[in-house]
Amino acid sequence: MEKNMKNSVYHIMMAALAAVTLTCACRQEWVGQTPTDSVAPSAVKDVRIEPTPGGADIYYTLPQETDISYVVCEYSRLGEAKKAVSSVYNDHVSIEGFLEEVPTEFTLYLVDHSENRSPAYTGSFTPLEAPIRSVYKTLSAAPDFGGAAISWDNPSRALIGAFLLARNDDGDWEEYDLVFSSLGHIQRSIRGYDDSPREFGVRLTDKFGNFSDTCSFEITPLYEKMLDKKKFSNAHLQGDNYTTTPANPRPIENIWDGNFTNLWHTNASAGFIPPQYFTIDLGVSAILSRMVLFSRGENQYYYGQHNLRYFEVWGTSDLGYETDDNIWTTNAWQNDWVRLGDFEVVKPSGEPAGVNTAEDIAAQDAGFEFNFESGNHDIRYLRFIVKETWAKTAAIHICEISIYGNDGETD
Repeated sequence: MEKNMKNSVYHIMMAALAAVTLTCACRQEWVGQTPTDSVAPSAVKDVRIEPTPGGADIYYTLPQETDISYVVCEYSRLGEAKKAVSSVYNDHVSIEGFLEEVPTEFTLYLVDHSENRSPAYTGSFTPLEAPIRSVYKTLSAAPDFGGAAISWDNPSRALIGAFLLARNDDGDWEEYDLVFSSLGHIQRSIRGYDDSPREFGVRLTDKFGNFSDTCSFEITPLYEKMLDKKKFSNAHLQGDNYTTTPANPRPIENIWDGNFTNLWHTNASAGFIPPQYFTIDLGVSAILSRMVLFSRGENQYYYGQHNLRYFEVWGTSDLGYETDDNIWTTNAWQNDWVRLGDFEVVKPSGEPAGVNTAEDIAAQDAGFEFNFESGNHDIRYLRFIVKETWAKTAAIHICEISIYGNDGETD
């Protein structure tokens, strides 16, 4: 009896569960607030249109009603239906992404909490010149070391992508880099070519999938060579860290001896604190193009310990003060120097300390290349500001530094 009762309860429960499951499976789930009525809100009024680069801002006044949720604007771009939505806490809706300056129709609705639409407001606007076209008109190029310096202005500060291109020796376009920026003025270099005439190009894109034509320039790159390291010396200014480990002296001269296994290693207990400084006399005055930094590897040292991570490089043609002057321990010396770059050593994989992929190791072994700011001239002294090492230490170790540019003498 008891057993039969338990069986009956079991079957009743299973039947009820099946019924609930069937009901849930057949019922359409509602996403959002459950509709409460079918009464449409009033239409927006006082519509005002302000064309913008590649679009328009459409302003309006909302009715004095409480059952309103958002404003939707429907339009077409390149034959594809689009819509822009704005909260009722805003007084306008923005439309973007147009390449052509042609009249474009739109329809504006106010939507309530029950998804009822107000009567439509229909209007049109003509976009101002698209950012991608404004930027295209400003593209320019000038000879640079081993290539071309490409620059452009972006007055609307829209996010613009630039494909930097160069013709290879077979005459085909090759992509050198892709740069995305919303800065008002941008300059980027395409380098790595000899000093024979070559065609360089730029093709622009934006976040809406618009593309420009390819703008091309015939450029003869400037001559570049690696400066003679035999002329380098330690310029040691007041405040510079060059004190080597007493038990195993490894002097700064090791970073320009051409031996990529010798290294310079400062004393971590010498009392220096970040930022740390060191200065090199190149022995010649030159227009500088770039540098290559070779960090210490040897397994555990990849992207670790005293290897440089964040640093600046400054240059000047003349020191102007005695090497032991106290000005070198302040920032006042920077008024007479040119900052050639603010750099970061990037670990390709992004893995944490101690985890190095084959790509990470190959990148460090090849040397980290950093381009100096274009337009510098007559640089003889380089001062490095080491803002942070990989282990945030008070010491520095470097295997080698190579400096490139033009000192007026061809090899």
